[in-house]
Amino acid sequence: MEPHKLQIESLRAEIPRPSAWSTPKVIRAMEPDGHAGMVETTTVFLTGAECPFRCSMCDLWKYTSLGNTPVGAIPHQLDQVLKPEAFGVRRWLKLYNASNFFDPRSIPSEDLKAIADRCSPFERVIVENHPRFCDDRMETFAKVIHGQLEVAMGLETIHPAAMAIMNKGMTLDDFDRAVAKCHSLNIDVRVFVLLHPPGIPKDESIEWTWKTVAYAIDRQARHVSIIPVRSGNGWIDNLINEGEYQLPTVSTIRKLYQAFEHSQLSISRILSQGKKVIEFDLWDSGSWSGGCNECRTSLEKHIAHCNREQSIGPQDETEIRCECIV
Repeated sequence: MEPHKLQIESLRAEIPRPSAWSTPKVIRAMEPDGHAGMVETTTVFLTGAECPFRCSMCDLWKYTSLGNTPVGAIPHQLDQVLKPEAFGVRRWLKLYNASNFFDPRSIPSEDLKAIADRCSPFERVIVENHPRFCDDRMETFAKVIHGQLEVAMGLETIHPAAMAIMNKGMTLDDFDRAVAKCHSLNIDVRVFVLLHPPGIPKDESIEWTWKTVAYAIDRQARHVSIIPVRSGNGWIDNLINEGEYQLPTVSTIRKLYQAFEHSQLSISRILSQGKKVIEFDLWDSGSWSGGCNECRTSLEKHIAHCNREQSIGPQDETEIRCECIV
């Protein structure tokens, strides 16, 4: 099952790619701040060059431009959306570019200071980056930015077979070195963890999800986001069509919350201490499979409550009125 880069690319759909000079999409949402409160977060979905790695489960390539990002394009994108009249209180900012913020092909080094200047009103700036790009450019940006820098990295899983299948181009040692580099520069760390990636037996996926969360927390990640694997990138769709893989369902997600007390990580203890956030990503909840509309709606409300209150626990059985996902 372990994929090759060319195989991953060959299974992609032919779609138009966006321009690096286009106006980026912006969303505003509230997220837990790690101090028993919620904070307004603005996410700007920048368009730049694709990541050089070809992670098998990644569909973010669809939101990247062809070729290297031109100098000046990213500041131009920010100028389109970070206008003073469009904001009240500016709190946290996510600059997500579907690639790696410190890859000069995606974010030209010449633009780092201009980008930092445009981020100056925000208290915290979160960027996404591959562990192997946590280098001198990250240190440069950390020195010129006005707010607190946070780097979000995809750990995905610590399951050895699944890591190989993902084709991420990194080891756990690479991840650990990147985290240590961030901490040495007073940069906070956010980690993405996948629920049920290919290569993990279905009956072990929940256990390995919590093990991976534990791994990230043990390395002082400030925020951990759990993301269910989704279709749409080509390679995953091919596995599904061949009968070699099944996406996580509503039942899988519900069982994740039922099983948390049995994980090697005491989630309740971690969350009661504050300053750590464990969040389940609801961004694509409309595509969850399995169950009925009532089950999905009930579960989504439960997860939103857990995210907001930072009190992760199994769903009250009385909240589900049918037995289709039991």
